Amino acid sequence: MHMAAPQAAIITLIFVMKVIAKYFKVFAAFLILAALIYGGYLLLHGADLAMPALFKPVPGARLLMSMEGFRFAQSENGRVSWRMNARSANLYASKEAQLKDIEIVFITPEKKEAALMGEVGIMDTFTGDASVHRGSREVRVVTSDGYLLTTDSLMWKASDRLVLTPDPFKLLGSEIYLEGRGLTANFDMRMIVVNNNVKAVLQE
Repeated sequence: MHMAAPQAAIITLIFVMKVIAKYFKVFAAFLILAALIYGGYLLLHGADLAMPALFKPVPGARLLMSMEGFRFAQSENGRVSWRMNARSANLYASKEAQLKDIEIVFITPEKKEAALMGEVGIMDTFTGDASVHRGSREVRVVTSDGYLLTTDSLMWKASDRLVLTPDPFKLLGSEIYLEGRGLTANFDMRMIVVNNNVKAVLQE
């Protein structure tokens, strides 16, 4: 059975129209995509594009970890010569530790102790050097011999066993009251050098 010529022509025309419609959709999608790309180019051309924070390198030192209950100690000849405790610490790849609620305890061979206390500080975990600064309370050093030193900041030089401050300070002991600006002292307050404005009162 042969199909009539008009029917064959209609079927062919429908097939051609479907093919044209299919390619038209693809072409239209391509035009829309091209228009979006070109529009984005016009919108952003000459703009200072900021890289998303997720892909930006972190400025400064790289944070390795944050922890609670940080402890650090140094020993000499099998004896702990000083130890440091902090409520929390951020440890960086640069060997720096940022600390909160710090206590550094110095211990002499004769078992005498002195404790340096402050709210915030920074410690070099390679050398053991630290700087401690006041928050709501002053930085304090309390010794087992009864000395109390108060000031706004103290630096601890681990290799020399010295505390230093450029700030005004007050030192109270059982036999002396001392104040001034700028101080260098060994940790048990037996050797003290005052830079400026020294005032000393001997107490009976």
